[in-house]
Amino acid sequence: MRPLPTIHIIGGGIGGLTLARCLKNKGIQAILFEKSPSPARHHYGISLQPRTCEALLKVLGMDESTFCQRVAVDGLNGGRGLVYPESGTRSDALKGRVPFRAHRGRLEGVLRESLDIQWGHVLGDIESRGAELALSFKEKDEVRSTFLVDTSGVHSPIRKALLPDAQLNILPYVVFRGTRHIDHTTFKKIYEPRFEGGNVLETRKGDVLLQISINDRGKGEVGVDISYIYSHPAHQDDQLHRPVRELQQAADISELFFAETSKLQELENPIKDAFDGDKIRGDRILHWLMRDILIPLDDLKSLAERGLLLIGDAAHAAPILGGEGGNSALADAVDLAEWIESWGLEDVGGFYEKRYGEWELEVKESEERLVEMHSVSRSSL
Repeated sequence: MRPLPTIHIIGGGIGGLTLARCLKNKGIQAILFEKSPSPARHHYGISLQPRTCEALLKVLGMDESTFCQRVAVDGLNGGRGLVYPESGTRSDALKGRVPFRAHRGRLEGVLRESLDIQWGHVLGDIESRGAELALSFKEKDEVRSTFLVDTSGVHSPIRKALLPDAQLNILPYVVFRGTRHIDHTTFKKIYEPRFEGGNVLETRKGDVLLQISINDRGKGEVGVDISYIYSHPAHQDDQLHRPVRELQQAADISELFFAETSKLQELENPIKDAFDGDKIRGDRILHWLMRDILIPLDDLKSLAERGLLLIGDAAHAAPILGGEGGNSALADAVDLAEWIESWGLEDVGGFYEKRYGEWELEVKESEERLVEMHSVSRSSL
């Protein structure tokens, strides 16, 4: 096999960081280009599936105890990273048995250690020049690449530029997510008894899904950061369903949302407190669109022939609720690094043939999972 060139990676999220870390472990040079001027301060939790935890422990060369302490949303407080209280022990979570709740920011911090990351690189243009790709970054020097991996997510500028006909599929759901800091006393009294050692509390009222998640539980009595989700299928002529809203309009919250959540005050705590009318207006709330996409295999292989690969949400995005975005991006990264180590870059399009069936299944199952999550037959209130 010929010596491999430097691999350039667009995007410093979980997928890009994992890919760079895997390549580094294999002695393959990689450089990450991230549009943010400094590490993003992601302060929320994500659920990692058992296979993902197993892969991360190998990639990081880290023991279970250290990983849990550094990455679990409740790790600083001696917690076990359990999603639901009945889901077992910390060892269960990290050895392939149950999901594990990780702090996104701390996980990315662990992954980026010792990596070559170029911050503040906002991609302006990409074009082919002979056997190379020319990357133009705003107010930065041009970069020439013979092999580029795009991990920049569901809003990938590369995909939009090179595959303009590939459009996101907007699903008919109304979803809002808010975040709040809960003081120690309130959490102990109202929230902790219901969580029972877990980190996610989920229930329903009719077709409305209500979820409260712990994002970060610090040491001692510093309080707890939570997020909450209010979600239901879009009803006929639903004014809260805005499938054509612009990205920057995610924080524009209609009064109709507050009117709907006011009906939750008849419920018990902690739902009642999380959706309290006075408190909720002071929170940072975002209107989420449930969307997915799967780029046709022929289009992906055509780009691969030009030395460009799309992985993670750039190639196959599932909806935020019911999807496995972070898990899938990490799996893509691990598999791609192994493919490159084994086969080089000559026929890297074969990587897609290996993964594509799984991507199709993930998108299909995520849509089915959304339906099940909002099923009236599962209502518990």
